[in-house]
Amino acid sequence: MRPSIILFGDSITQQGFGWDGGTGWVSLLSHTYSRRADVFSRGFSGYNTRMAIDLLPRVFGGGGGGGGSAKLGETLFCTVFFGANDAALPGERQHVPLDEYGENLVKIVTSIREQIGADIFSTEQNSNNDESCGATKQVPIILFTPPPVDEEMWRRESDSSVPNRLNEVAKQYGEKVKSVANEYNCSVLDVFELLGGNDEPAKNTYGRHLRDGLHLSESGNTLVYEGLMALLQNDFPGLLPMYDGDGKYGTVGVPLEEKLWKELC
Repeated sequence: MRPSIILFGDSITQQGFGWDGGTGWVSLLSHTYSRRADVFSRGFSGYNTRMAIDLLPRVFGGGGGGGGSAKLGETLFCTVFFGANDAALPGERQHVPLDEYGENLVKIVTSIREQIGADIFSTEQNSNNDESCGATKQVPIILFTPPPVDEEMWRRESDSSVPNRLNEVAKQYGEKVKSVANEYNCSVLDVFELLGGNDEPAKNTYGRHLRDGLHLSESGNTLVYEGLMALLQNDFPGLLPMYDGDGKYGTVGVPLEEKLWKELC
């Protein structure tokens, strides 16, 4: 049975197969792991971490109605990508206070580990490598920071007379993600930094990576995918696709499923 990759998040995960036929970070990841792992995208548009907690038993626990991803194969890794909605300004329906946001992330991380921590992918080739997934005692969880916000573009897109998202607030929520990741031994993909959120507002280099000021454009999706692959290379090289040995009989990585065609004729 193929191992699983589980992507848990809000609309940026739900739209990860691309917007209006464009390139998406989830579709790029699925292509990379074709015939190696099943990528389960569990994205829920509009959700914040408070709402996400209620989904955990169905997304990760194998219960009815939500997919039960963890039962479909050993887990390579999980991503958690919430915060763009939590970081809505106070008074907005999706707003979650910063401290509660951190507490909710902790609940999500600990719940994932409790429910699928034993179903961790390993191979004989990399089981003795301390840096590989085979030596990992817990399922690798990668926390994504919220993306930057192009405030003016988002204000126009949401047809709001006053801002309901601020780039500086998104950064604060990203710092909370890093704090939780550090305390609970998770890796972090700093989407805010990847897209240029720390650049001077006057330059607004990150605006081109956002299709509406909040959600990812094609270039933004590509940057997230490339950033995730670089993180795996650095933190979990044993989780990358196996490319040597015809992709099947190499020394490290996730091999192709089943025999190669040339072995059958």
